[in-house]
Amino acid sequence: MTVLSREARSALDEAIQEARRKAEQGARNALLVLGVDEERKPGYLTAEQAEIRRQLRTECRRLGSFDDLVRSVAYERWHRMLFARFLAENSLLIHPEFRVPVTLDECEEIAREEGRDLWEVAGDYAAEMLPGLFRRDSPVTRVRFAAEDTMALRSILARIPSETFLAEDALGWTYQFWQTDAKREVNASERKVEGYDICAVTQLFTEPYMVQFLLQNTLGAWWLHLHPDSPLRNEWRYYREGVQHDFSAWPESPAELKILDPCCGSGHFLVAAFHMLLAMRREVGEETEAAIRGILTENLHGLELDPRCIQIATFSIALEAWKAGFPTDSYLPVPNLACTGIPIRAKKEEWLSLAGDDGLLEGVLAQYYDLFKNADTLGSLIRVDKQPTLVDPKTLEKKFEQALRREKDAADPVAETFGETGEGVLKAAGLLSRRYDYVMTNVPYLTSGKQGEVLRGFIEENHPLAKNDLATVFLERCLAFCRPGGKVSIVLPQNWLFLASYKRFREHLLKKERWDLLVRLGPGAFETISGEVVKAILLNLTHAKPPEGHLLCGLDVSEERDAGAKARALLDAEISCVEQAGQLGNPDARIILDDIHSSGLPLLTEFVDTSQGLKTGDDNRYRREFWEIAYSIRSWRYYQSTTEESQNLYDGMHYCVDWRDSGKNMARLQGQSAWGNKGIAVSQMRELNPTFYSGELYDSNVGPIIPHDPSHLPAIWCFCSSPDYNIAVRKIDQSLKVTNATLVKVPFDLPHWQKVAAEKYPHGLPAPYSNDPTQWIFHGHPCGSVIWDEETKMLARGPLRTDGTVLHVAIARLLGYRWPAELDPDMELADLQREWVAESKKLLSFADKDGIVTIPSIRGEGRLVDRLRSLLAAAYGPAWSPHVEDELLRQAGYTKKDGSLKGDLEGFLRDEFFASHSRLFNNRPFIWQVWDGTKDGFSVLLNYHKLDKRNLERLTYTYLGAWINQQRTEVEKGLPGAERRLAAAEDLKERLAKILEGEEPYDIFVRWKPLHEQPIGWDPDLNDGVRLNIRPFVKAGVLRSRPNINWNKDRGKDPVPNASGSVERYNDRHFKLEEKRKAREKVKER
Repeated sequence: MTVLSREARSALDEAIQEARRKAEQGARNALLVLGVDEERKPGYLTAEQAEIRRQLRTECRRLGSFDDLVRSVAYERWHRMLFARFLAENSLLIHPEFRVPVTLDECEEIAREEGRDLWEVAGDYAAEMLPGLFRRDSPVTRVRFAAEDTMALRSILARIPSETFLAEDALGWTYQFWQTDAKREVNASERKVEGYDICAVTQLFTEPYMVQFLLQNTLGAWWLHLHPDSPLRNEWRYYREGVQHDFSAWPESPAELKILDPCCGSGHFLVAAFHMLLAMRREVGEETEAAIRGILTENLHGLELDPRCIQIATFSIALEAWKAGFPTDSYLPVPNLACTGIPIRAKKEEWLSLAGDDGLLEGVLAQYYDLFKNADTLGSLIRVDKQPTLVDPKTLEKKFEQALRREKDAADPVAETFGETGEGVLKAAGLLSRRYDYVMTNVPYLTSGKQGEVLRGFIEENHPLAKNDLATVFLERCLAFCRPGGKVSIVLPQNWLFLASYKRFREHLLKKERWDLLVRLGPGAFETISGEVVKAILLNLTHAKPPEGHLLCGLDVSEERDAGAKARALLDAEISCVEQAGQLGNPDARIILDDIHSSGLPLLTEFVDTSQGLKTGDDNRYRREFWEIAYSIRSWRYYQSTTEESQNLYDGMHYCVDWRDSGKNMARLQGQSAWGNKGIAVSQMRELNPTFYSGELYDSNVGPIIPHDPSHLPAIWCFCSSPDYNIAVRKIDQSLKVTNATLVKVPFDLPHWQKVAAEKYPHGLPAPYSNDPTQWIFHGHPCGSVIWDEETKMLARGPLRTDGTVLHVAIARLLGYRWPAELDPDMELADLQREWVAESKKLLSFADKDGIVTIPSIRGEGRLVDRLRSLLAAAYGPAWSPHVEDELLRQAGYTKKDGSLKGDLEGFLRDEFFASHSRLFNNRPFIWQVWDGTKDGFSVLLNYHKLDKRNLERLTYTYLGAWINQQRTEVEKGLPGAERRLAAAEDLKERLAKILEGEEPYDIFVRWKPLHEQPIGWDPDLNDGVRLNIRPFVKAGVLRSRPNINWNKDRGKDPVPNASGSVERYNDRHFKLEEKRKAREKVKER
């Protein structure tokens, strides 16, 4: 199988996305020229153009909107060109009269002779070959693009290399790439997904190795069951022996086999099945033409929500049929594909008028109307077979065709508008009502929280056990498509195998369906999806009750790094088999390809409690880094979160949460049972890193484990901090984020871990300690350290630190900042930690009173670098030296590529401190650096906590004013650079004055505060956080570097309109001072 390389796929992606944008612009231009969007017909149109316009307006009503029509015309225009090139590059573009292949060069010559466009001719030839694909009576194919718009599309198409059109997977990728912009727009909108948005969001091209593995181990296994010595066995490299199969309900001839892909997309599964079936039919002696005709008319069936996807699938199959040897001068049957997403948009009475005087037909059409009115949302979920009063399909088809023919002859506008819809409904209904031997697909993924009202309501009513994700709903639907004993091959996300919310669904499937083969692919299974966004599985099921002792066979390649490695591993990975019925005995009936019961150990949940953490629903409003909030503001509570380190005993202590209303307005106030207790806080993501839980509030990314018996805490800690714990949890749950309930459903050997704890912590667990300034238990000393001593198994004083945080702590102390541990005498700390807190008090004399420290000497205050060195010398004592200073700079990253220092300490303070400080403190800096933009000019560090209006005035008019006077003096003396420094300083003064005034865009905007509470001028509220309060300084361009902060719209919606006038969480809004003043006056008048 020839597939695109990563480079070729990337180039195709870029071309297709550009083509969509250009085609939609060209389509819009052409439709506007025709006046399709206008009520009145333009007077300059010819009779032919007027008729096209009338048909296009009819099509516009059928599609639903003018924008829908634009997209339809754009799609048809580009894909006629694209498909024609696919045919031409494969020598399959056939001249309709001479029935010989023609090249694009020959098409261009013909076009010149006929006074037409190359791609118009090539598209017509392609439509001649595929009359069911490009309908000649469709008005969208008759829209003429402007010359410049056509040339833009031709240029894009010409850039795509010929080799791309020879790859078997190229067509499939084109659809996914075409949908990229639409998918991005829907996801960014955060709206509930329904209608054709479902197509954009859920379409995902299935990797070739997934398709081949599933088909070869079902369709291939069936063939080898019938023909054990078939030479095809050598071609099916993914076929695995040792899997229990039962094909007793399957036919014994390929001609009788009925196969369906209910979410066929671009036809990847269907094309792969086509090639396998063709090889089978040839093996038993069928001629190629007859075999292909039989496959298209008897074997393959496909359903798809998106009509555009159906076009690509149809073309994909036709292209493979011709490439396989089907004569191009013979009629190629249109494959049994149908679009299930064609909604009926007319009023019901208009739809029923298609029946004329036929009461029987009218009754049936009424039922079809009710079924398909939401077809663009429900698609293949529609159950035609649940409508027992539907008339015989053949009778209905005959009457329906008669009605359509009669209506078209009479030029009835209703029939013209909905005639094509009627045909689509009829064909889809026929395929939806059948049963199949084999159903194969890659299902759409969409969690219930993202589903629109129509889809969610339908699923809750019809699929209550599988309702949490559209993927599992489709698994249930695929089984319903099967005849008894039929089989399902499916690509799914893996989370439903272990999440507690799917317990009843798993139990149902384990009892009612036979599980044949399960493959855990894990993260990285799809080339186009990086990271751990989608962890996929491959699953083969038989629609029959499992016999006693039936074995579920499985492979696990989740540890392989990428799609290529996973594909290779599937060839020979060890197959493990477990008894299917035994899965019902697993915790929550989770699917586990391992025997977890053999140890006989109790589960951890018997020894501990756990609960879900607080969910604010609006973190940017309610959550802060603790250093953003002054310790004196007592309305905030510590808020423990996750740790990224595997061996940090005390971590995740950097957030605080707004507790002014005790959490009443937050999304979910929960986790109270753990508050005030000691335990272990396990990060619910990735490696499940643990740290000690201090009893504070905690977020929903943390799973607290609280022992029933506090004396068990050391043993439980040793277990949870060992690799064994992560392995045990991941056996039963491979989701990106594990639920807190899952964390304790693993076997726990208390005596063993008590023995481990006694050896590791003979003196007990250490009390809280940390040398990390981003933790609220940090002692506050620049270079002090507390470490764990493995020899004594106790905490000890460590060597004086020279890590990259030392300079930052020293500078913060110099600016007057103190850590919470220094200010809270009741905070639980290790004795040695408390000793360093006491040592930190000795450095208080170095703290600046107003939190304004200039880098150059101004107003008699010493230079910043000198003051900092004095503080460091006091902190280090006799250990302080120039060598230590250089090491601090080196550890702070102030080095060149060769490892040498970039400069001295003052250079670091001037040029790189602020950027480094912002990175260390998660882009919420509490020491700000303002400068005038010159290397030797005015530069100052500011303690954000003290930067109120008075201090900003002092900075602007006292400190900066003194610097300006100094520069004026130097200008008078004629000193070099003085004029430049003076100009820069005066410009800075003007910018700071604008911040003080607070007129837009130098204002602070807080979306959760009403207009009358918005700050007037520089009047920051520390409760609002650095992100919002720093905006005027960023907009004014006065900071030494820009922190990685934005004011984009936050996720979610507010329950009532906020200060932006919308429930959307916009943050980059501005109000004039006059607007704020008027708002305050109105409040006073009430």
